[in-house]
Amino acid sequence: MKKMIKRIVLFFACSLISTCILSQEKHMEFRGIPLDGSLSSFEKKMDSIGYEIVLVQAHAVVMEGEFIGKKANLFIFSSPITDNVWKVVISFGKEISWSSLKYEYGKIKDLYTQKYGKSSHSFEYFTNPYYEGDGYELQALRNEKCTYATYFEVPEGTIAVKMNSEGSISIAYEDGINVDKAKKERENNIMNEI
Repeated sequence: MKKMIKRIVLFFACSLISTCILSQEKHMEFRGIPLDGSLSSFEKKMDSIGYEIVLVQAHAVVMEGEFIGKKANLFIFSSPITDNVWKVVISFGKEISWSSLKYEYGKIKDLYTQKYGKSSHSFEYFTNPYYEGDGYELQALRNEKCTYATYFEVPEGTIAVKMNSEGSISIAYEDGINVDKAKKERENNIMNEI
């Protein structure tokens, strides 16, 4: 009987460990496409679902398309050595007023909360001398005296919904596995330079 219990415990322990290992190897997805592989292969997948190239640079591509029913720019970033995709940022057009910007931010934040649950961190504040209601909210944003950012930690990485200094909303997807690889590659490049 003791051998049977040990085998059952061992089986469940192995199952748990393999599940943890598999979940660590799962990549963040954007529109059902994993943030993994080369920049050009990821760009081709985005092209196949309707995004068009605007600009190509070393380790970055800018594309145009539609996301959540709105026209958007898509920024794709890859690591400096292996050219592995690690981050995607969606940026919407500039809003003309603080009230429209805050409304759009709240709407998008609510969409992500519905899908991913309560955010892990949310920062929504102004820094002196600015405050909400003073009529200078967009100026505060441009001067980096206004912070509106919400972060969702998911098993595959991090999603951030933010107001940008130019008065637009962006959504960033960072793959947990590849962000570490990209950081190590950048650090190695710096160490090799000195």
